[in-house]
Amino acid sequence: MSTANATPKKLYSEQVQAELQELQSDIDVLFQQLQSLSRQRLTTAGSVQ
Repeated sequence: MSTANATPKKLYSEQVQAELQELQSDIDVLFQQLQSLSRQRLTTAGSVQ
């Protein structure tokens, strides 16, 4: 069992790690877009009132 804990980075294959990195990148972009839209919405809501 100790050998499994010795190499945690080999938990996933390189292909899976690459796909996870790509998904993380997509998530970052979407999160930035969401934050931007939230700011625009708050600004718009503030100017309407």
